[in-house]
Amino acid sequence: MTEAPDATLVAKVLAGDIQVFGHLVERYQDQMLAYVIYMGFSETEALDVVQESLVRAFRHLKRCGDPNRFDGWLFKIVSNVSKTHATRAARRRTEPLESYGSTIEATQVRPDEAAEASWAREQVRRALDSVPHDQREALVLMYLQDLSVSEICEVTGASASAVKMRLKRGREALRQELEPLFEEVPEP
Repeated sequence: MTEAPDATLVAKVLAGDIQVFGHLVERYQDQMLAYVIYMGFSETEALDVVQESLVRAFRHLKRCGDPNRFDGWLFKIVSNVSKTHATRAARRRTEPLESYGSTIEATQVRPDEAAEASWAREQVRRALDSVPHDQREALVLMYLQDLSVSEICEVTGASASAVKMRLKRGREALRQELEPLFEEVPEP
């Protein structure tokens, strides 16, 4: 059943088989958690945001206009919940994403390569923290969550041209932050 399309699972939940919602949770919770952490929340805060988002999604599932686009609707909810949590938090700290999506497995990697990859991930995370929120959100949704521009528009409520501009400016800001760190250093 976990291979069933989102629309099929949503229809079953709406028909009364609420246990099926667990399959949707399994399908999207790691992506949601990675998204929220990349948006600057600690692991604990991110877990709270994801949990609240999933509860809202379950309670308001009838409002999902197009069950074929359930993922976009769900990310709109998690985006809104994370914004609400961010406005409440005076200050938040971030933690590494070692166990959440898009990490390099260290099992077949030499220790020096693993350390370099870890350093690079940390530099990218820090650079992302310096990018304005709307640009960071667009970058995370595009490159880490693999959403299209139209899907990002649904999540953020921004127009396609605004999303494209946020992506462009965000990439430029990241490039400025990261270029000096990743310039090739000559070997001794």
